[in-house]
Amino acid sequence: MSGEAVSGLTGSGAEPLEDEDPRRIGPIPLLGRLGAGGMGRVYLGVHEGRYAAVKQVLPSVVAEDKDFLRRFGHELDNLARLPEEATAPLLAGDRDARPPWFATAYVPGITLREAVDLHGPLPAGALWLLLREAAAGLAAVHALDMVHRDLKPSNVMLTLDGATLIDFGVARAAEQSQLTRTGMVVGTPAYMSPEQASGKRASSGVVDVFALGSVLAYAASGRPPFGDESGHAVLYRIVHEEPDLRPLRELDAELADVVAACLDKDHEGRPTAAELVETAQRHGPFTEPLWPEAVNGPLAERAAFASTVPEPGEPPEPQEREPSLPAVVPDGRPAPRERRGRTKVLAFVIPVVVTGTTLGVTLLPYAMDDGDQGANAGAPPTASGSAVPGPEGSATATSGPSASASGSPEGGEKEKADKGGGGEKDAGDGGAAPAGDGG
Repeated sequence: MSGEAVSGLTGSGAEPLEDEDPRRIGPIPLLGRLGAGGMGRVYLGVHEGRYAAVKQVLPSVVAEDKDFLRRFGHELDNLARLPEEATAPLLAGDRDARPPWFATAYVPGITLREAVDLHGPLPAGALWLLLREAAAGLAAVHALDMVHRDLKPSNVMLTLDGATLIDFGVARAAEQSQLTRTGMVVGTPAYMSPEQASGKRASSGVVDVFALGSVLAYAASGRPPFGDESGHAVLYRIVHEEPDLRPLRELDAELADVVAACLDKDHEGRPTAAELVETAQRHGPFTEPLWPEAVNGPLAERAAFASTVPEPGEPPEPQEREPSLPAVVPDGRPAPRERRGRTKVLAFVIPVVVTGTTLGVTLLPYAMDDGDQGANAGAPPTASGSAVPGPEGSATATSGPSASASGSPEGGEKEKADKGGGGEKDAGDGGAAPAGDGG
């Protein structure tokens, strides 16, 4: 029997709490674990009669980074400013707690990466819908002079109603506090813009538009348009070569032209997110079912779970696990219960030598960044680094920390599939909807 079935979490994407997990964070009782990664853990909780994704930072992160709390508080303020149409809303948080935490609304969906794994490349109608939904979220963010900075398949949650962007900047607070000093950039290599790959200009909404073009190309083919490697080779192609849009062009030539405009290497030639919404809207109306049947099935399970929220104040169900030994041993004494362990997905740092220097890439199952929800199989890792591709396909880079690689439950490496944010997965998926990023 699965962990979900044992604990009454069927359809949630969450696993039962481990012995070392808290049963409550602040005023929020916890029901299960949605994800875990290098920066913290994400739990399924109940807050004022609704399910919540509760993210708690690891104590070691706070202890090792003196600037973390300042960045965390700043990003938490940004998240509170974001409109609900842009991402899952902030419900509660405590920046002064040790360790600090925050909670966002649970998103009853699965990541785009999971959807492609389930169905394969999406049909043209679903791609136009995806463009409209993602561009609408970005337009709301950009209107506030804020930037996502790490849009990728594991940070796009599909729901029965449409799509939601997740994993904004709060989870990157620790990483950013160090990158600010070193001048490095944040992002997932395969979905970076030329500006991010070369470090030539500060982040703005144009980097999100470029990433959205790469996300759409992935949804149409199952592969990023510049390749899914995590090292300098993909950064070189992003800066110097044209994207591979052949699968998308064969499917829908007009959409391929739109995506090609998003991937213009000159940021001034890219459309705005608001313009993309208008373009996509002309290909509506989008009627139910919005997504292919292979995707709608899991989405219906998530929605059914989300509709059964306990009453406020109701304690979480017991996290009992089935004993695998008989209740009584032959001599009549009670048999001890077997402690069941789960496979832990650990974070590894793979040094990639780039022109005499090292680009640090952290592979995580869940990125409290900005991962692929580590979370999605095949997702490129999030890398922290400033790389300037050279003419021979080389790139210079400075080593630095990386706070994410998703993704579930969204991030080449192989990230663990989130299943909607459950288990040791990328937190955004399966309802672990993250935080706001100040541009």
